[in-house]
Amino acid sequence: MVKKVCTKLANWFLLRPKFTAMVAFCIAMFLVGFVVSLRYKIAKDNQHREMSNVLNVVHQNMEQVLKNGYTATLTLALTIDDKGIPENFEKIGKKLVDNNSSIDAVQLVPGGVIKYIYPIKGNEAAMNYDILHTKDVKQEAQKSIETKIIYFAGPLHLKQGGVAIIGRLPVYKNNTFWGFSAVIIRLETLIKNSGIQSIDKSKYYFQFSKKNLITGKEEFFFPNTTDFSKKYYQSIEIPDGNWKLYLIASNQNFVFYQIITSSILGLLLAIMIGIWVHTIIKKPAEQQKLILKQAQKLVDSEVKFKTLFDQAPVGIAKIATETGQFIEVNAEYCHITGYNEAELKVLNFREITHADDVDGDMENMKKLVNGEINEFAMEKRYINKSGKIIWVNLIVAPLWKKGEKPKTHIAIVEDITEKKEAEQSLKKSFDLVNEQNKRLLNFSYIVSHNLRSHSSNINSISNLLEDSDNETETKELTSMLKKVSVSLNETMSNLNDVINIQSNIHLTVENLNLHNYVNSTVNALLEQIHSKGATVINDVDKEITVKYNPAYLESILLNFISNSLKYSHPDRKPVITIRFDSSKNELKITDNGLGIDLKKYGNSIFGMYKTFHNNKDAKGIGLFITKNQIEAMGGKVSVESDTKVGSTFTVHFK
Repeated sequence: MVKKVCTKLANWFLLRPKFTAMVAFCIAMFLVGFVVSLRYKIAKDNQHREMSNVLNVVHQNMEQVLKNGYTATLTLALTIDDKGIPENFEKIGKKLVDNNSSIDAVQLVPGGVIKYIYPIKGNEAAMNYDILHTKDVKQEAQKSIETKIIYFAGPLHLKQGGVAIIGRLPVYKNNTFWGFSAVIIRLETLIKNSGIQSIDKSKYYFQFSKKNLITGKEEFFFPNTTDFSKKYYQSIEIPDGNWKLYLIASNQNFVFYQIITSSILGLLLAIMIGIWVHTIIKKPAEQQKLILKQAQKLVDSEVKFKTLFDQAPVGIAKIATETGQFIEVNAEYCHITGYNEAELKVLNFREITHADDVDGDMENMKKLVNGEINEFAMEKRYINKSGKIIWVNLIVAPLWKKGEKPKTHIAIVEDITEKKEAEQSLKKSFDLVNEQNKRLLNFSYIVSHNLRSHSSNINSISNLLEDSDNETETKELTSMLKKVSVSLNETMSNLNDVINIQSNIHLTVENLNLHNYVNSTVNALLEQIHSKGATVINDVDKEITVKYNPAYLESILLNFISNSLKYSHPDRKPVITIRFDSSKNELKITDNGLGIDLKKYGNSIFGMYKTFHNNKDAKGIGLFITKNQIEAMGGKVSVESDTKVGSTFTVHFK
């Protein structure tokens, strides 16, 4: 019965070729419309994703430029002493500008008036410029004072010419506003470092805007300021300067042009199908051939997509959202992680993520799955196949539609290891400058404290000599003056030793056998050891070596062991034990001598000219010099002492 109905229906269509051809045409048009709309959606999604990626990369680069500016202003701010006087501005400013391609100039602005600029050449016009009393710039300057954090003003027209953004960090001394530490980033420098110039201008262009605080209108600063409100664009906020960055499609009909050919071909194809059905309705094999041809076109499109995926300059991976398992990865992703595609497909992203970054990554994934965010970007670390830590910028976007169950997502990674290493290098430089400042302050205190008393004595004796008429008194005053002079010379010699240690940045370091150096020091002190009846125990393993400066190691051992002999207890024979703790990398020198009252002298035990046992031969310089030598090698020294038991000095090696 069913077969009869089907045969009758087929015959009905076969007897009406025009109607059948029209039906075939309509069906073909429906299919063409479906394929074209699907392709349009894919092209639109690809454009959106591509623009999002490009915008995010440029935004990340701009954020990095602003971070560099913030670090520079913070470094400059630390050069200002408690009296509000900048120290080494030219030297530090030169390092900051020379070592950072994203900064054109640095300034210090005490009281809102520009007084310090590096480089000064080309920026002379800005000197003595009062920004807090200039109508066009004071509002943004006041904003950074109100928020007490760095604020990037502009883009502004500079007095010295050109357009730039200016990052101003408010500086406070003793809870009082001192002024600003500022960086100048010219607009062309910002464009260069953001990567905007590398974008294909035939497809997209950028615009950069800010709302004018006075007029309330949005102002644009990049070229091509034509109205783009009717074009397809994406934008992102940059809160550090209240800016907005736009990425605009150069051709509004770019996606349409991608499908117009397919639409025309589809229409022609539908017409041809109608004609063919009309003329050769009895040849279904031709229909099958047409279907195969269309299928081949789809295969060709898939091949093109695969080529773009494999040749992308960033790592791309398709990942199963529930398990974190890799489904598909491109060549660059394999290059970054060090694994080949087969190896990655048996791993999940958590297994190659640094342990400290897993929680943050999983928290973002949880928000993405719950629909709290549409996508996320973060900096994280991978442990590649060789064990090396790789820093990446990660962008994650879902591949499911709203309301669908999360199945897969895409991860795009950019290797930023070199940038991170540069940041760490800058931090080390900052720490070095900070440490040098501390040493300079300490040294200035020593010079002020120790030379003032000598100069005062010399001045007083000189005045007495001028008023003296008695020859005996004159000889006595002259003798006193000589003693003060000898003492001053000794002080200058000690201070010179301190300078030599603190300025010796590039010390020669060798692998030294610690056991042999202890024996060598003991041999040098044999006469004192015998005269004291002392016992020195070298408990250091004969295989222990340390990376150290030979002269410093010899000086440190000599100071500690000779002090143990010098301050031995009168009621017992000296016993000195030297041992090394390999697990803590520590050298301990223990004696049973007089000991030191740490409650009374603990804060000054390593101070210059500090003595504790009323020994006439003690100068109070040995421990001070020893501490400086240890710290110059990157280590530290500590002491445990009891006046009833003795002392243990511990040298903590780097």
